[in-house]
Amino acid sequence: MPSSIVKRQRRRRKEAMDAGGDPEFQVAPMVDVLLVLLLFFMSITSTEVLKKIKNLQLAEAKNAAQKDPTPKTNEIVINVAWEPFKKAAIFTMDGVEYSTAKALEGLVAARSKQNPQAYVLIRADRDLEYIHTSELMRVCAEAGIGTVTFAVISGGTVGHPDTPPAAH
Repeated sequence: MPSSIVKRQRRRRKEAMDAGGDPEFQVAPMVDVLLVLLLFFMSITSTEVLKKIKNLQLAEAKNAAQKDPTPKTNEIVINVAWEPFKKAAIFTMDGVEYSTAKALEGLVAARSKQNPQAYVLIRADRDLEYIHTSELMRVCAEAGIGTVTFAVISGGTVGHPDTPPAAH
């Protein structure tokens, strides 16, 4: 290209920039970014909410230790609620309820095969009879899960007056 054409193009660009005044703020890309962030946080929140049961009262532990920060992708959360009127345990995994620990065996085994570093986090109701926790731990062992942890409320004391006695 001849230099005169290049100079004319530069001059036109400069005149166009000068004539426009202040540059306009682009709203559309900002809205796109905000929607992507909103979707991201909504998806993260919904997966965490599915792992917890609202009315589950965890056991208290005086000397509970904080768990090591490990990736959540390795965590299999199983909630075990105690229904005092039915005198039965309800096992919940990924928002689906099961009436026995044995019903979870295939699901836990499949997760263990997908991710060998997977571990189980048991969130058991404080009034749950031990037999149900024992059955769940056996299911985990048979599925090949070597690490089972328990979620508790830190700082509790044994025989605390606010803690109702377990109905066994």
